[in-house]
Amino acid sequence: MSKWYSRFNTDNAKVRILFLPYAGGSASVYQSWISQLSPGVEAILIQLPGRANRYGEKLIPNMPTLVSQLGESIAEVTDLPYIIFGHSMGSRIGYQLIDFLKKKGHPLPAHFIASGSKAPHQKRHKAGSYLLPEKEFIQEIKRLNATLQEILDNKELLKICINILRADFEVADYQSNIPNVKLNIPFTLLFGLLDEEVSLDDIVEWELHFENNNVILFNGGHFFIDSHQSKVISEINKICNSLERE
Repeated sequence: MSKWYSRFNTDNAKVRILFLPYAGGSASVYQSWISQLSPGVEAILIQLPGRANRYGEKLIPNMPTLVSQLGESIAEVTDLPYIIFGHSMGSRIGYQLIDFLKKKGHPLPAHFIASGSKAPHQKRHKAGSYLLPEKEFIQEIKRLNATLQEILDNKELLKICINILRADFEVADYQSNIPNVKLNIPFTLLFGLLDEEVSLDDIVEWELHFENNNVILFNGGHFFIDSHQSKVISEINKICNSLERE
């Protein structure tokens, strides 16, 4: 059993979906999604080092190092048609993961779903924020509105959260080159119209990476995957069901 992921709905699975967390998140951010997936869809929740059950492990603030270790681990679950889903940082990791798997000759995903993220070659909004002094970094955490108030009010928990977010923001800052040849993998971009971390112009930038592009808009902010959870999962199920019919 891999420390990099947990598997759910494994019986009679016809399709797998790998869920990559956003910055500061653990595998548990998708826990409530599992029961809402269509029958026959196995959920694989990715757990990055330094959090939850991997708390004692060293954080990895480097995208290539993180992806090479994760890629070697998930290669064993690419024997069924599978989808990669990532939100924000998870989208950027997902793209690099596909590149890693391609270079290693492993089966590529049947679909990639990127959510709430700029394209891989773009500079992240507030890039370099992981270098901010602690007081300013805490203000950045509050601006993102992704950290529970009880964590912000607890010095020990806040210190842990800061360390994780600094590492994750550094990972998310990684930029790749625009490829000479676009990936011929079905691609869907989920986009929040009120998202302050990305803009409508960023949608076009993703077209430089994929031959097949589909964009689904949500009337929400950066964490529309929470505020519009049912609709997001419905769109994921449509993609999963289409793969099962193939």
